[in-house]
Amino acid sequence: MQKDATSKLTPFVQILLNGLISGSAIALVAVAFQMVYLPTRVFFIGLAGIYSLTPYLLLFAAKAGAPLAVGIPLALAASVFVALACEWLNHARLARKGASDGAHLISSLGIYIVLVQLIAIFWGNDTKSLHIGLDSTVHFSGSVLTGSQLLMACVAAALLLGVLAILRASSIGLRLRALADNPTQFALFGFDVDAHRLIAFAFAGAFAAASSLLTAYDLGFDPYTGLHAVLLAVVAVIIGGRHSFAGPAIGGLLLGLVRAQVVWHLSARWQEAVTSGVLALFLLLRPHGLFGKKTRIEATA
Repeated sequence: MQKDATSKLTPFVQILLNGLISGSAIALVAVAFQMVYLPTRVFFIGLAGIYSLTPYLLLFAAKAGAPLAVGIPLALAASVFVALACEWLNHARLARKGASDGAHLISSLGIYIVLVQLIAIFWGNDTKSLHIGLDSTVHFSGSVLTGSQLLMACVAAALLLGVLAILRASSIGLRLRALADNPTQFALFGFDVDAHRLIAFAFAGAFAAASSLLTAYDLGFDPYTGLHAVLLAVVAVIIGGRHSFAGPAIGGLLLGLVRAQVVWHLSARWQEAVTSGVLALFLLLRPHGLFGKKTRIEATA
């Protein structure tokens, strides 16, 4: 009897673990997207280009002879630099000229296209991998996890908990939340809006790069993986709440669980259809997300 109960529980545990691990990668990108969107209201599609670029930077460093202990920080730093350049050279200039949200979106899409084309020119379009050889496995409650999955779970959990702690308990987190709440009043109190926008873009670049490296180590990568990752992150933001920093992380985990259920019970081919269905349901039934709250029209404007 006990053996039968355990055998029935094993698939549930496996689905749960797979969903949480894949969802943690979505959550990292969702938090990265939200770190820019809330303080600046920039729909940062260029983040997809940074996501796509990061594994290639690590691959370039490895081929140049740099060990992983050096190559990973270099790739992360370069990705943060690209994110800062996107703000300094593009979005900050548009904001000073009073450009519309649509102008920011189109220019950000242009950044993504340029980055992807540069990747294709220098490294090609074929799929590559950061992992060489067979992966190790870990057995947990009758379920099996690969070493790359375990690495992703640990690093993602540390990063998500760390950024939430920073936003809640540090002065920089308080200032970013204040900037997101009311940029005009934030400037009237004497704070440097431009500097804090750069900080938001730096956080976004670091988190997207970390998620990209973890996913590339587990599943491989090509120049076009970034857009898919960011679109999933946008769905997670809508599920969790467009006006919350913590909500997108929860939304990413829930989306990962849903997609894992689809793969297990149906097929991977149904993942995108079900994801679109979940998005449609939230837009129709709960457009403010799980942790969102209704605001007055004049407060939202």
